[in-house]
Amino acid sequence: MLIMIRSNKTKIKTIQSTLIFTYFFMLIIVFFSIMLIFAVTQTQRINKESFQLITQNVKNISSYLENETDSLKTLANNISYSSLVEKHFLTYLEHDSMASDTDMADYHDIQNTKILIDILTAIIGPEQPASQIYLHSFTEGTFGVGLDTSTSQESITNAAWFPLLNSSPHKKIYLWEEAPRLASFFSYKGGADCLSFYTMYYNQYNNAIGIIEVKKTSAELKRKIEHISSSYGEDLYIYDSSQNCVYTSSATPADYNSLIRKPSRESKTDTVIHTFRNNKNVFYQTSESNGFTTVIAIEKSDLYAPIWSYIQKNILIFIGFSCIALLLAYLVSKSISAPIKQIYSQIKSFQLSPASQSRVSDLVSVNTGILEFNTLYDALIDMQKKAQLSMEHEILIQNQEMHSRMLALQSQMNPHFLYNSLATVQSMAEENMNEEIIQMCQTISKILRYISSDKELLVPLKDEAYHTENYLKCMQMRYEDDIEYSIDIPKEMMSIRLPKLCLQPLAENSVKYLTSSVKAPWKIKIAGRVTTTYWEVSVSDNGLGFTEEVINSLEEQIKEIDRTSLLPSLEINGMGLINIYIRFKLFYKGYHIFRVRNNIEGGATITLGGSIYDES
Repeated sequence: MLIMIRSNKTKIKTIQSTLIFTYFFMLIIVFFSIMLIFAVTQTQRINKESFQLITQNVKNISSYLENETDSLKTLANNISYSSLVEKHFLTYLEHDSMASDTDMADYHDIQNTKILIDILTAIIGPEQPASQIYLHSFTEGTFGVGLDTSTSQESITNAAWFPLLNSSPHKKIYLWEEAPRLASFFSYKGGADCLSFYTMYYNQYNNAIGIIEVKKTSAELKRKIEHISSSYGEDLYIYDSSQNCVYTSSATPADYNSLIRKPSRESKTDTVIHTFRNNKNVFYQTSESNGFTTVIAIEKSDLYAPIWSYIQKNILIFIGFSCIALLLAYLVSKSISAPIKQIYSQIKSFQLSPASQSRVSDLVSVNTGILEFNTLYDALIDMQKKAQLSMEHEILIQNQEMHSRMLALQSQMNPHFLYNSLATVQSMAEENMNEEIIQMCQTISKILRYISSDKELLVPLKDEAYHTENYLKCMQMRYEDDIEYSIDIPKEMMSIRLPKLCLQPLAENSVKYLTSSVKAPWKIKIAGRVTTTYWEVSVSDNGLGFTEEVINSLEEQIKEIDRTSLLPSLEINGMGLINIYIRFKLFYKGYHIFRVRNNIEGGATITLGGSIYDES
């Protein structure tokens, strides 16, 4: 016996590839050295420029938000300092509190409301630094001008922003919040959120008479912010003074609250701070005037994207030159490796396996022009022929053995059916069911002709289902309305081939144990299912199910069969399930389905199936 030993540490190469890769690795070393020098010299420069640009973006966004909040604050101050607004707003509140029913009072109230609307509209002006103004009374509701020119009697003490304003030292707060009342007045895919400024409204005697709320929709804000922060595809987050994230450009949420709240030794008001967190460079700045914190986070890979882009371009150039060098190496090595390659291609095309369609006789003669190579090739072909003949002989013996075992197993099922059928006819004869006995004998004779035929070990599922239904019809003759059955098998499954006498014995087994263990009605259901890779058929009943001892016994027998591949001694009583399992195991070569289980609602289910691709 010739034993070939090959070290696992030896890397197998062809002669041609050895020559080619030698030149290739030389070029790689030179190119890598050049790229390494470039990466070291350029990294610091690009890193500095990138940091400066992102720092400036943080400042620009923070400054832009300050300008917008200052505009809202200025507008609120104009309202607060306007004696006309105060006069007409107090008149509006007095009318609501008096609740007069006279027409003249209503007329004056309408005129006063128009004047108040005109004044607030004029304060907003044509440039519209704000989209909405609300004047809130502590007791008389809300007066709105802008997108929402309406009044409301809702109490502001229930608003989410009221506790924040009330607890603010200066009675002034900035919020970026949802504005549900304005949602119906404009359409923007980013949502109905606004930048809002709240401040106490004092009269000339410095007594609080209400709250001024000035809003600007976020559509324009977001467009400008997104335009500023698009240098490297970085992520932008904006937090309010309560460390709530009010805006983000990233689809992936991130939490930088702890970073913002954590004091920094080098941090000062309105200073951009840089840190490194979760493999990201983080730049942030907190505004002293409005309390908003602007955070920009960028992946390390994105920050160095220009370097990688340059390297990729040089790699393409290098690949071009490499191809030319490899072509030259190929031409040089071809004269040496061509004879070996001829032999290798012929031997590789032949596969010594049962599924192979190639044969040794199909291999053409190869003349390499070298005596040693020709002798080696002829010896290999001779060895392949002997191995092919040996394998074909072994496969023939295995097929004959499996055919004999299948026939033996199938022949054991015949007396099993006949035994049960005769017992049923005897019971019907004792009850003088003569007409039914005649019909049943005719049906049984058809089934016996089917199961006694040895022409085919495998039959279409259509035939098995047909004879199973005939058997169940016989049982209906015997038990009439006490037994019910249904067969639900898709048409596309009917051509599937399976071992003969697998489905009918399961139905027979269900009838036997149903009639002897539970009261009518007895129900039997046969259902099929097919996927792209496997099929299965289940037989279910409403009986008592299997005992734990029976299931354990079946599992032990199946394990023993799988371990030894030997057929156990089978008797007529209790041999059906194991017989079916063995035939499925032989036919599907292990790619089979065989499940026995008890149903939750009662009864048992036995499932048979196999792989679609292994049927043939």
